[in-house]
Amino acid sequence: MVLFILCAVFVVWVGVLAAWDLRTRRLPDALTLPGALMITGWAVVVDPWLLLGGAGWFLLYLVTAGVVGGIGGGDIKFALGLGTVAATGSVEGWLLAVVGSSLLTLLLAGVTLSGLAAGGGDRTMRVPHGPGMGLATCLAVWITAA
Repeated sequence: MVLFILCAVFVVWVGVLAAWDLRTRRLPDALTLPGALMITGWAVVVDPWLLLGGAGWFLLYLVTAGVVGGIGGGDIKFALGLGTVAATGSVEGWLLAVVGSSLLTLLLAGVTLSGLAAGGGDRTMRVPHGPGMGLATCLAVWITAA
């Protein structure tokens, strides 16, 4: 029962952040940091090795943002919590979440480009990365837990 409640809270957190990112193109600290801190605390109690998943995705995005760009600070902080959760399944689950998030973001970018070509959409071409990150993590955990 406790695991079900934790999963439900996680899905709500991811959903709220995804909706926020789609609407504003930002992931604010007030939403990313509390979730990441709660997930970190949970991982310390359950299995501290899970923190490597969070640290790995965090560092991957931090370096990518510095070298290539296109990833904001909110995405980097969101990756801390998501990476920890993604590591619960396996290394494969973590990889599925990280790679899947980029693929889902590319898909969203394609939809955005299609909208622009049709004469609508956000002309700034800033594609939110949070929804892809959240969905890919949820799918990866679900697939690796099965």
